[in-house]
Amino acid sequence: KDAKYGNFVFQYDAQSKTLHMRSINGQALVLPYVYFPYGQDQVQESIAAQLSCQNKKKYGQSMGWSIEDHGTYYIIKCIVEEPEHPHINYSKADGVIGVDVNYNHIAFSNVNGQGQLLSSSCLYFSLEGKRSRQVTKILEAEAIRLVDIAVQRNKPIVLEALDTTLSKSAGRYRNRKQNRRMSMFAHKKMQDSIHSRAAKMGVAVFEVNPAFTSQIGKMKYMKQMHVSIHQAASYVIGRRGMNLKEQVPKVLRAYTERKDGEHHWKQWSVLTRRFKALRPHLFYHVSDQSNPLFSKEICAYGLTQVERDVLQKYVPKVWFEETEI
Repeated sequence: KDAKYGNFVFQYDAQSKTLHMRSINGQALVLPYVYFPYGQDQVQESIAAQLSCQNKKKYGQSMGWSIEDHGTYYIIKCIVEEPEHPHINYSKADGVIGVDVNYNHIAFSNVNGQGQLLSSSCLYFSLEGKRSRQVTKILEAEAIRLVDIAVQRNKPIVLEALDTTLSKSAGRYRNRKQNRRMSMFAHKKMQDSIHSRAAKMGVAVFEVNPAFTSQIGKMKYMKQMHVSIHQAASYVIGRRGMNLKEQVPKVLRAYTERKDGEHHWKQWSVLTRRFKALRPHLFYHVSDQSNPLFSKEICAYGLTQVERDVLQKYVPKVWFEETEI
């Protein structure tokens, strides 16, 4: 970014529309009539700003260039930093858009100023069999769709602050096949795309601790709101972005304890360990009482032996005996 033209290899003369470059072996090349049908003004503005910058090491902006050989023609690309929107909306007074990013879709929830769910939906996409550039374009397109929703509702976005390694390797509620798919999912690239688009459109993006967001959504909101686990998680993420606490529902309090001065996440940690062997859809059958915790119809859902062992602690054993007859 401290180069005169923002790049030590390429120099673009905006007046003559000429691109000068130096090859690996030191040969100087000149490409005439280089003009961008879309974004020419941005290129010229970036070059003008770089040329007039007095302290390039501190305030300069780098410019990226690439030349693609397609046999009968070349494609020249210029990458410049887009300036942020002058007026970023940081206000959470009217609520937020909570977002849960997954391997094949983005779940989002529209939360009002009191932390109540107004609506929830998903943006679906597929990355399987796609090359890196295709993945980038798909994720950027979905980021645009998501940010446009936030712009329409005039609300900031709340994301989980997940590192790339964790998002690729750890499946909080996914099976092994989905985890393999997740390994190809560029979570950081999606977050970067959302941040980039949001900055351009004047939408603030907040990141929150991801601890227990999916488990809270599964155990507390999935059945209550009639949504998927991912949508429930996005709702929890949105509420956390508004600094709202998630109290354990009455029906689950009998299975955990909270000591004085203990963080309320400790209760969710205990509940997560108790029920982590149960698949998410089983929580659509939580009853309105602590004992039995689940409704009787849960026994007819093709339970695994591990799930049966867990559930026998929370429902009458005779229910399972009846289904075996």
